[in-house]
Amino acid sequence: MKTQINKIGDTLIVSMEGKLDFEMQDTLRQDLNQLVSDARKTDQSATKIVFNLEDLQFVGSSGISNFIQTLKEVSSKTNQKPRYCGVSSEFKRVMQALDETKTFEFYDTEERARKSFDQ
Repeated sequence: MKTQINKIGDTLIVSMEGKLDFEMQDTLRQDLNQLVSDARKTDQSATKIVFNLEDLQFVGSSGISNFIQTLKEVSSKTNQKPRYCGVSSEFKRVMQALDETKTFEFYDTEERARKSFDQ
């Protein structure tokens, strides 16, 4: 799995691609928490995050619930809820089913997700 981070204006775009499985969860959790921490230290406004999951594939159902928990943790540490784009309909249903606090906001494109912070 590869994770690429770009900054557009005051928004961090976290693009993930490849296969995500259970074994990668701890490393991913540490990396994403470090990303939020670094963003808050260097630029308070850079806590706007868009996760582009268009090219992410899951291997095994156990990885999905851990990944969702990691995303919830990241969300709890940001000033604004992260946005999600490129989420397959199947994975979106799973995320919504496990989202009792309405943490996840979905958009069909990265651009719409970025612009939603300004509304």
